[in-house]
Amino acid sequence: MKHALIHTLAALLLISCGAEIPGSSSETQSLPSIFPDYTNITIPSNIAPMNFRIQEPGEKFLTVFTSGSTQMSVKGDIASLKEKDWKRLKNGGNTIDVKVLALNSGNWTAFKTFSMTLSDEIDPYVSYRLIPPSVVTYERLTISQRDLTSFREKVIYANSMVQNGDDGQCINCHHFRNWKTDNMQFHARQYLGGTMMVVEGKLRKVNLKTDSTISAGVYPAWHPTHDYIAYSTNKTHQSIHTADHNRIEVADEESDLILYDIKANSVSIIENDSDRFECFPSWTPDGRTLYYVAADYKAPFGPEREDRIFLDSHEIKYNLYRKPFNPDTRTWGRSELVIDAASMDRSITLPRISPDGRKLLFSMGEYGVFHIWHKDADLYIMDIADGTSRPLTEVNSDNVESYHSWSSNGKWIIFSTRREDGAYTRLYLSHLNPDGSFSKPFTIPQRNPDFNRDFLLSFNIPEFTTEPVSVSPREFASFIKREAQPVSYQSKKEE
Repeated sequence: MKHALIHTLAALLLISCGAEIPGSSSETQSLPSIFPDYTNITIPSNIAPMNFRIQEPGEKFLTVFTSGSTQMSVKGDIASLKEKDWKRLKNGGNTIDVKVLALNSGNWTAFKTFSMTLSDEIDPYVSYRLIPPSVVTYERLTISQRDLTSFREKVIYANSMVQNGDDGQCINCHHFRNWKTDNMQFHARQYLGGTMMVVEGKLRKVNLKTDSTISAGVYPAWHPTHDYIAYSTNKTHQSIHTADHNRIEVADEESDLILYDIKANSVSIIENDSDRFECFPSWTPDGRTLYYVAADYKAPFGPEREDRIFLDSHEIKYNLYRKPFNPDTRTWGRSELVIDAASMDRSITLPRISPDGRKLLFSMGEYGVFHIWHKDADLYIMDIADGTSRPLTEVNSDNVESYHSWSSNGKWIIFSTRREDGAYTRLYLSHLNPDGSFSKPFTIPQRNPDFNRDFLLSFNIPEFTTEPVSVSPREFASFIKREAQPVSYQSKKEE
């Protein structure tokens, strides 16, 4: 049986590429060590080529790809396919089998075959911030967009495009309505600050700060059916630890929730308890419920408040809440506690609801709300119907899992993680299986498989879209130089 397999493999290699064929080889039941780890994963049927590097010792390497009657092989320690060849493979069947062979001291070793199973399509585009590791300079920060069906990437906007001497910008918190780009927004802070919006394809720059709110809008949630955007308004500060496994802490000093009425160009309060930090709003798909997180905290307002919050940071725990909303009358009901994480000595952040409204994905860690620096932060999922939740043990690692988003069909999630080196966030995908479990996560493919090891910027705030951003960087840069339009303040409406 073993000799028949070797003979078949040799014939396969001869047919597929005419490469030098080993006269004999030894089989091992070990999977090959490759980077990125793409062994036995579920991938979108429209994903770009899954290039990888072979990390086994060897003088020569061969990688054989088989899908149905389509067979291809690649020489060398980098298994890289052209996009047209990858497309042929994907059209060959529902599974791509991969066989790696290594030559050592004249002997070939054939590693155990692994598979890439093709499944539901993924949204073609994902947008993210690319941010340098420095915590004090942002000159190289961009919001960029990647086409996941290829390796094409473009800049949506770069903060270096508008500056004046030492005066520069920090851009953040891009967001889209219903995975489309004709309604989108991002913030420009510091020089020429304001919230940049594309509303039905038209540019707008607004100043969401009023005398009745603590700041401009920060973390957004675009209403799915009406012309509203919910924001948290935050005064935050950043601390750098000298003796803590979490190197950096970003904490609220104050935070509330507001609603921006796009047509009326007005803001109103959603929640503003002075002894509570409210943050990270997220709508259900019908737009009738707003989820958010909040932490109860009492501290004196004044010069000592920031120091007090820093000293208490490990004790500040955020719970999950929801609040009913009537979008037609713009009225609110009473908030309801959904998960009391503080009672479990934990803290919840970043609630994101699946497109079908049935599941809620969140990150939970030991404390705080900015888990991108928290090594213990993991992803969890909640069944909205019965309120049960569980950790995504099949997805989580022993390092940071933080910002996450759903694809528009609800079949995929993308999230940032520091699992590779503990220093830089990388983007990983995972498929939601029919039984409610998630598939083995894998990093988004790159033309150069060594990309994640060499790239010295972190990926931040990944958001799926079904189409590319049509506004050019130059159009954004030109419009951002305009004066921000002030907004009016309206009193809160309650049922």
